[in-house]
Amino acid sequence: MKRRSFLNISLSAVATIATAFIGSAGIASADQGISDDKIVLGSHQPLSGPVALWGVPVTNGMRMAVEDINAKGGVNGRMIELIVEDSAYQQNKAAQAGDKLLKKDKVFALVGALGTPTNMVTMPRALKMGVMNVFPVTAANEMFEPYHKLKFGGFTPYSDQMQAAVKYFVDNKGIKKIGVLYQDDDFGKNVLHGCEDQAKAMGLPEVVKTNFKRGSKDFSSQIAQLKSEGVELVCLGTIIGETIGSMATAKKIGYDPIFVVSSAGYVPENVTLAKGLTEGLYGTSQTPIPYYDEASPEVKAWMDDYKKRFGDDAVLQSIAGYDAMHVFGMALEKAGPDLTAEKVAEAIESIKDYRNIFGGAPYSFSAEDHLGPDARNSAQLSQVVGDKWKLVGPISY
Repeated sequence: MKRRSFLNISLSAVATIATAFIGSAGIASADQGISDDKIVLGSHQPLSGPVALWGVPVTNGMRMAVEDINAKGGVNGRMIELIVEDSAYQQNKAAQAGDKLLKKDKVFALVGALGTPTNMVTMPRALKMGVMNVFPVTAANEMFEPYHKLKFGGFTPYSDQMQAAVKYFVDNKGIKKIGVLYQDDDFGKNVLHGCEDQAKAMGLPEVVKTNFKRGSKDFSSQIAQLKSEGVELVCLGTIIGETIGSMATAKKIGYDPIFVVSSAGYVPENVTLAKGLTEGLYGTSQTPIPYYDEASPEVKAWMDDYKKRFGDDAVLQSIAGYDAMHVFGMALEKAGPDLTAEKVAEAIESIKDYRNIFGGAPYSFSAEDHLGPDARNSAQLSQVVGDKWKLVGPISY
């Protein structure tokens, strides 16, 4: 079965912000953002703040896809205009960004918006207005569950990644004691619940839980707790700074468990910025990090083009943004010239076995299933070895 039955309850703080946000809005047409010659799309990204190493390359990837689509004549004669607002990975700023995109810019859809906590603020408002929330760059279950006609997820859920990882380490490394260090919000709780579910399914003791607030830099108490309780496998609901910081803290106190991070932390920066501190770290994902010397000729050409346009090397985050916009562009084209949100949703639902050039898991949608990859069987495991992530192999549960 492709979909999981999993719904994480939003934090009360998120609900409060979202309710206020919805209440302040006017009602807009589901067909806003469409004119005779243009389709206006929007996204919010952490272009500043602690997660900018995700937000900037994701935005570049999306802009590259838009440029490619427009260079070929656009979508049924319409050019795409992409408006991106900075969320700084903060819920209040995401609310402001969403308000501008939905009410002032009147975007047709939110595409590739980054972050679980930020999407949990803007997505309810968009859906209430009849505006699609498509392929947000987060692997939280809430992006496709509960079902809504206008929301679609494109990433193997964090919870499923962790279930597959826990099974792998129990089966192959004899792990018996599992702990979770997670960001105390919807993102981190998706990681936590995946570990808890798989530990329970395999008859293991209750997992050791410890968390931190977004933006934290000190993990000494959490790592000390995991060590004192004899945790052998630490599942990380972290991104970049927290991944490096937690592993550095463990090394300082002579604690050497297995660490595994979800796709939120499976990025080259957790190697290049770590200066050896993340050696041995495992990471889960659905698409491999593109290393130029290992890439196919087609991917190399894409990476060359990306660097020419933006002056930086393409990273996995760039692919996430590019692919989200590319697939949505396919759906816009397939929906025909008389665009409505419902017609585009039906076009996405008709996509079967889509495969990108980067080696990622295939996408298939249906009227009942708005998650692209097969949740239980689309993850892969890699490990930091020297200056690169090295593929271990596919994992499932």
